[in-house]
Amino acid sequence: MYTKHGARLLLSVSLLLRAVPGVAAVEVSRPWTPADGHLGDTNNGCDQSPPLPPSEVDVIVVGGYTTLVLEATHLLGGKSRSQRLKTGPGIAELGATWINNKTQKTVYEYSERFGLDTVVQYTDGDTIFQGEDGEVTRSTPGDDFEPEDPELALQEAAWSLLIEESAAKINVSDWGSFPEKKDVSFADWLDIYKMWEKPHLRALSRGLSRAIVGREPEDIGAHYFLDYIKSGGGLRSLMFEDQEGAQFQWIKQGTTAIATSLAEAMTPGSVLIHSPVHSVVQQNGISIITIESGQSFRAKKVIIAVTQNVYNKITFSPPLPCDKRNLVSHTKPGIYAKMPLTYSKSWWRDAGLVGKFTSLAGPACFGWEISDASQDLYALMVFIAGSIAEKWGALPADEKETSIIEHLGEIFGKDLANEARDVREVQYVEWTTEEYFLGGPTTTLGAGMLRKYGAAMREPFENLHFAGTETAFEWKGYLEGAVTAGQRAAQEVVDGLTETKKA
Repeated sequence: MYTKHGARLLLSVSLLLRAVPGVAAVEVSRPWTPADGHLGDTNNGCDQSPPLPPSEVDVIVVGGYTTLVLEATHLLGGKSRSQRLKTGPGIAELGATWINNKTQKTVYEYSERFGLDTVVQYTDGDTIFQGEDGEVTRSTPGDDFEPEDPELALQEAAWSLLIEESAAKINVSDWGSFPEKKDVSFADWLDIYKMWEKPHLRALSRGLSRAIVGREPEDIGAHYFLDYIKSGGGLRSLMFEDQEGAQFQWIKQGTTAIATSLAEAMTPGSVLIHSPVHSVVQQNGISIITIESGQSFRAKKVIIAVTQNVYNKITFSPPLPCDKRNLVSHTKPGIYAKMPLTYSKSWWRDAGLVGKFTSLAGPACFGWEISDASQDLYALMVFIAGSIAEKWGALPADEKETSIIEHLGEIFGKDLANEARDVREVQYVEWTTEEYFLGGPTTTLGAGMLRKYGAAMREPFENLHFAGTETAFEWKGYLEGAVTAGQRAAQEVVDGLTETKKA
């Protein structure tokens, strides 16, 4: 039974709880229950199940009507993945981590509504930067990574100003407004301004595109990249952790708690886990969705909330329109891995460091700290991205961990190297190897592709509606974008069903 308040809540569930394609399910499809919890661990929740939901519903993956959500794995939340620590009461965030109560109001409101505890990111201390040549510098607050060489400092200021001002001019809903002559790769766009030829700026550009979308500047379109930056409030917003920054707050219970709280607000038994979608057949105004186990469901509306690069794992009948198929064929997932390392104390704070670092040399590309004494949690969240992640991903599992730990010892310096090596627990996920994602934090587009296929990205096809963080107008690739894209698709569905009832 839904109240008006509850129905409104459920409008955003379509993104966080995904109808997901994939290969044959390892486990039997079954309803998710609150007993499954929200923290990932070794138990995949194969306990006794409540009765299966009806096979005929109004909507697949949306709220306010008879509703069914199909999730391929046993974990809700998509790229929001909060993992239980084995060595303490805290959690390791392997996916989405940070929010902002001022610039990401939708997801923050959910955290408040569900009684989740937020922590302001620690900002008291120096940052560390390592150049491509391996040289390490320590910067005081407010001067993050500014080079000592005056010439390089001037180059860097001009570079960041160009990107910031160009992104600010982007119209995120008018894909034809970007200058056609500049609709080239990000690398070639920088070359237009004589910046790609400068080694320092070329290295910074590589570090920037890896960090933000997990790809190299040659791989992504300038229009796409500037649009992405604009959607996140600008370059400074994406890079910083102050009141205006994307890394301003984090959730003690983990971001996955938002997804599971939404699931608990739904009718019991209406969220199926271990249920990867095999096919979607549209016929006579009804969609028939078949999961890998062979079970089928009939729905008036379907929201596809998976990342675009895995659309081709679903068999659509009739096929998706040509523009949407072309969009799918031109998207490339970001190459991204995340490795939280936990310690017995926040030794970096004791040394006057904030726990934030950037390395253009790798393999640890950048990171922030997450600490909470009440949970005995002291962690460095390490990101590995782009071509560096591709090379790192080829290493044996034990070498992957060792290479990151040793690199931290290197960039934090000899006086702190032993502290960096004294790791309590290591967890990591390579999003590129996750079969229902194949990358992260988003999918990317090459030169000219956003102009050509921007409209097709969100366009419904008969009774299919498309969500996913890539389809957000604001905060693409972030939890905020995931939720608002789900709300948009949900509203499309509600409007469509309302019109049908009137007719």
